[in-house]
Amino acid sequence: MASLRTFLDSLPEEEILRFKNPMEMDYTPTALALELEKEQKFPMLWFEKPNGFDMPVVANIFAHRDRIARIAGAPDAAGFNQAWLRAENNPIAPRIVDSGPVQEVVFTGDEVDVETLPISRHFQADAGRYIGSGILMCKDPDTGVRNLSFQRLQMKGRDRFGASLHSRGHIWDHLIRSQNKGKNLEVAVVIGAHPAIYLAAAAKVAMEVDELDIAGGLLGKPIDLVKCRTIDMEVPASAEIVIEGELLANATEDEGPYGEYTGYSTYRSTRNIFMVKAVTRRREPIYLDIIPGNSSEHLLLGRCAKEAHVFERLREVVPDVKALNYPKSGTHFHAYISLKKRVEGQARHALMLLFGLDSYLKLAIAVDEDIDIYNEEDILFALATRFQADTDMFVVPKVFCNRLDPSSVEGMSAKLGIDATIPQDFDAERIALPPEALERARLALAELFPEK
Repeated sequence: MASLRTFLDSLPEEEILRFKNPMEMDYTPTALALELEKEQKFPMLWFEKPNGFDMPVVANIFAHRDRIARIAGAPDAAGFNQAWLRAENNPIAPRIVDSGPVQEVVFTGDEVDVETLPISRHFQADAGRYIGSGILMCKDPDTGVRNLSFQRLQMKGRDRFGASLHSRGHIWDHLIRSQNKGKNLEVAVVIGAHPAIYLAAAAKVAMEVDELDIAGGLLGKPIDLVKCRTIDMEVPASAEIVIEGELLANATEDEGPYGEYTGYSTYRSTRNIFMVKAVTRRREPIYLDIIPGNSSEHLLLGRCAKEAHVFERLREVVPDVKALNYPKSGTHFHAYISLKKRVEGQARHALMLLFGLDSYLKLAIAVDEDIDIYNEEDILFALATRFQADTDMFVVPKVFCNRLDPSSVEGMSAKLGIDATIPQDFDAERIALPPEALERARLALAELFPEK
C-alpha cells in the first residue's frame, strides 16, 4: 500500500537531514529550510523529537525537482512532464477498502484535541499555529465528485480552525452551493499521505476530475480509501492523520495574517470556520509539514504540475515551444519559454497563449532554444542582446489575476510580454568553444579539484 512511509523508505539517506535531539517546532523547520536554500541545499528534514509532542515531523520533501520527479515515477526532473501527462491521460480510479492504518486510533466528541498535533508557527507575523500541509477533501454537493486542494488552517482551539479558501477555487464553489442549500460543507483534512497524492492535490484540473484518479495514474495503481467515521467522505487508507469536520455555512470570523507564497504576510482571507468532528490517525503517526511562504518546497509543489499542463497546452497550438519554466524568483507570477522561432510574431503568439492559460502570470519572456531558461543569467543575456523595448514587448492592462499579489488592484493586474528571441535579420554570432576544448578543461579541473 503506497504511503508516506513507503516513500520515505525509498529515499537515499544522504537526502535526509535528521535531528535526533529535542527541537522547538515553532519557526525552526522554516528557518532551517530557508537557510539551507541559501547554500543550494534541499534535503528532507526529519525531526525525531519535537518539543512537547509525541510524534516525529518531516518537512521539505518537495524542495527539489529531482525528488518530485521520482514521486511521479520519473528518473529525474527532465522526465517529470512526460510522467505527469501520462498520469493525466491514463487516470486510475481509487477503490474503497474496509479498513486502513489511518483509523487505528479514533477520537470523536470530547476526545478531539488538535492541539496535541505538532502544528507550528512558520513566520513571525503569523496569527497563530497553522496547518499548511493539509489536503482538504470534499465532494461536489451536486455531483459527488471528490475535490482535493490546499487551504491554510489557523488552529483556534481543540476543535476549531479558521480557514482561508481560494475564492476562485473549486472548494469555494462547493461551499457556496452548500450554503445555498442551507448546509455546511463536509471536509476531511489529510496530513501525511503518499507524496503523489500531494502532487495531484496541487494540480489545477477541471471540476469534474477527481485528483485521486491522477494520483493513481502517477503510482500505476488505485489509491485505497476508507470511509470517514463522522462525515460522508473517503480518505487515503494509508494516511498518517485525518481531521474530519465541516466548513460552516454563512459564518465567518477573522483569520490571518499568514506568510503566503508571494513572500509577504497577508490578511486577505475568506474568513471561514472549520469545526472538527473527529481525528483519526495511525498508532504512531508521522506529521508531514510543508515549508510555506516563498520557499522552494511551497513553490515547486504548486507549480510542477502546472508547468507540465501549461507546457502541453502551449505545444498543442505552438509545437515549436521547447521548454517552460516558472522561476522561483517570480513566485507564481513570472514564466520563461524557449522556442525554435520560424517566423516573426510566433513568440508573441506563444506569450499571449501563455497569459490566457495561467491567470497568475504577470511577466512572460520568450527566448530562443539556445538560452537555458533555468539560468536567469542566460535570460538576462538574451534581454541585453536580443531585445529592444520599443518593438519587442507588449502590455495588456487590467486583467484578472491572483488576489494574493500585493500589487494587484481590485483583483486585476497588467500582463507584460517580452520577446527576447533573435530577429530574423540578426547577423551576430554567439561566441563558442570547441567541445573537445571544454572537455580538456573539465578533465584538468577535475585533477586539480577532485573533491568537486
